[in-house]
Amino acid sequence: MNRLPLILAAGALLAGCATAPTPLTDFTANSGSPRSAEQLAMRFEHVDLALRVDPASRSIQGDATLTFTASAALSRIVLELDRNLTIDAAQADGVALPPSAISNPEGRLTLTLPAPLAAGARTTVRLRYHGVPHVAKRAPWDGGFMWSKTADGQPWISTTVEGEGCDLFWPCIDHPQGKPERIDLHISVPAPLVVAGNGVAMGMDEADGWRTYHWRARHPSTYGVALNIGPYEMLSGEYASRYGNRIPLRMWYLKGHEEKAKGLFAEFAPMLDFLKAPSARIRSATRKWAW
Repeated sequence: MNRLPLILAAGALLAGCATAPTPLTDFTANSGSPRSAEQLAMRFEHVDLALRVDPASRSIQGDATLTFTASAALSRIVLELDRNLTIDAAQADGVALPPSAISNPEGRLTLTLPAPLAAGARTTVRLRYHGVPHVAKRAPWDGGFMWSKTADGQPWISTTVEGEGCDLFWPCIDHPQGKPERIDLHISVPAPLVVAGNGVAMGMDEADGWRTYHWRARHPSTYGVALNIGPYEMLSGEYASRYGNRIPLRMWYLKGHEEKAKGLFAEFAPMLDFLKAPSARIRSATRKWAW
C-alpha cells in the first residue's frame, strides 16, 4: 500500500504525546449523539486506517484516510474524535489544511474544506494523529483501551468501545447509522505480537521489529471495529455452509490455554448449524428461554 508523505500542518496542531489524557468530554463519553447536518448529507464510502500501537508508552499513532460522497453541497466534513488524540496534520483531496480549518473543542471534529463540495462529488480526507488513548477503568462495562500483561509478562491489549464509541481511537461517525461501506485496517505492533482483527485477514508484513496486520471488513458496525493484540496462537478449520461454500473458522488464544480453546472451538460448527436452522425453530427456542 502506498502511504504518501503528508505535508504537516503547522502551529498549535504539532504537539508532543501527552503524558496523561484529560477526562473525556460529555460529548465523547456519550455515543450516538444526533448526526450533524453535514454527516446526514454524505455517504461514508471507505476508511483506510493505519494504527501503530506502542505498549511501551501506551500510546497510538494513527493515519486515517476517509472517503465520502456528498448528497448535498458541503463546505465542511464533520467527524468524531476524542480531543486527547492530537491532530498532527490534515488534508482534503491532497491539499493540506491550515490549523484554522481544523476544530475539535469537544470531540466533534470539523474540517473546513479548501473549496465547497457539490452534491454528487466525492472527497477524501486524510488525518494523522497521535496520543494516549482513554483507558477503560472497568472493562467491558466502560469503554477504552486495556493495557494488560499475560502470565509470562507479554503485552496483552484490547479495546471496548460499544458504550463510548469508535471516536476513542479513530476518526469516525459515532452513530449506529455511521457505518462505512468498507474499512481496511493496518495495525502495527511490536513483533512477535499478533493482531486478531475484523473481517477478512489480508496478510501480515514484518520489518524493523514491527509487524503490520492487514484486515478488511464491509459495512462494519463502528463499535465492532476493535483491537485484540497479544502473543496469540491460532486454531483453524472450515465450515460447510448450507449454500455449498466453505467458510474459514479461526480462533486466537493465549499459550497455555490450548485445551480449553479446543473445547470452545468445537462448539463453533454446531452453533452455526443452529443459526442456519429454519426461523421457526429459532423462534421456538427463543420463546422457550425467554424470561
